[in-house]
Amino acid sequence: MGFLDKVKDTANKAADQAKQATAVGKEKLEDRNLQKKINELQQEIGALVVAQRRNDAPDDAATRIDVKVAEIGELEAQMASNTPDASSGDAAAAG
Repeated sequence: MGFLDKVKDTANKAADQAKQATAVGKEKLEDRNLQKKINELQQEIGALVVAQRRNDAPDDAATRIDVKVAEIGELEAQMASNTPDASSGDAAAAG
């Protein structure tokens, strides 16, 4: 019985580590998607700024920039909230 208990315990640990790795992978994927969105917003802001410098921007360019900057802040906050979970998961998987 002792051997079977060890096998079962090892299998449970492996399953837990797989779940942990999956959760970390999902967080990393979400962070990549958030970073991609941030990059897109930054490009849009850049295009608006260039248009402003050329006096070719829409009348509401400043408002659009403000909205995009606020959205970037929200996305960065989401990424920051993912970071502690991922690092604690790495520590649990390593231990």
